[in-house]
Amino acid sequence: MVSSEGFSLALPCCLLTEDDVVCTSLVGLRGHLPCSVALASPAIERFLALKEEVGFDSAFAECSSDNEDGREFCQAWDESQADLAKGVLVTLNDLVAMVEQAREGWKRSPRQLLVVAVEDSGVHSGLVPTDLISR
Repeated sequence: MVSSEGFSLALPCCLLTEDDVVCTSLVGLRGHLPCSVALASPAIERFLALKEEVGFDSAFAECSSDNEDGREFCQAWDESQADLAKGVLVTLNDLVAMVEQAREGWKRSPRQLLVVAVEDSGVHSGLVPTDLISR
């Protein structure tokens, strides 16, 4: 049983893959689930929103030709494509959202721990009640 007075990134969480179950801490999750900072950049987020409206080609052309913003987009694009080629499945924003979800679970009674599942369809997270952490 873990006893802790306050929320901490050292709190345990669980990572499920097709082949393994890993118990780690919230801060250790990034070591098991590498993330992309580039995919979370405002330039890429703008492109993704624009792509939904005008399609890939038009969005790419617009985002890459905006003077300073265009250079920023092209750099973020190159970095994000390299991250995706390495198999990155989540963004930095995704990891932050998981920590926020874990914090919400911490506030509940009984306390709930974060569980992250990596599947072919993507990465999903949820909370499970536990008596491992006392109040």
